[in-house]
Amino acid sequence: MDKVKSLVSGKRLTYVTPEISVYEAATRMADAKIGALVVLSDGKLVGIFTERDVLYRVVAKEKNPSTTKISEVMTRDVAVCDANETYEACLAQMRKLGCRHMPIVEGDQLLGVLSIRDLLRHHISVKDAEIKMMNSLYLYQPPNMEH
Repeated sequence: MDKVKSLVSGKRLTYVTPEISVYEAATRMADAKIGALVVLSDGKLVGIFTERDVLYRVVAKEKNPSTTKISEVMTRDVAVCDANETYEACLAQMRKLGCRHMPIVEGDQLLGVLSIRDLLRHHISVKDAEIKMMNSLYLYQPPNMEH
């Protein structure tokens, strides 16, 4: 089984600090084409800021994105997945919690963030490989041993 650690390996981690504005964070998200940013303070994970946070905690509350700090609207109670979990376990946890982004940690070290899209793409590639293997077994014809 693939561990989520392998899925974040080599991926660039984009993060923000609690002091920056929602506008700055949203701009970074748009530039990086991502839906969430982890929030770090002194190198420690203190929150996550997502597209949903922008919608529900900023726009719907009529807050000014240029003056509202991330610390005011980020999700503080961050669900994380251990780096040695399988991708299936991480996907199940995300589904259970109703979240779309999951920080991946090893001990107290943040390794990266996986989106539900990342996990579903990986799941599809695993299933495609299984289907190809099953088809090759089904279609296998032993060599004719007659001389």
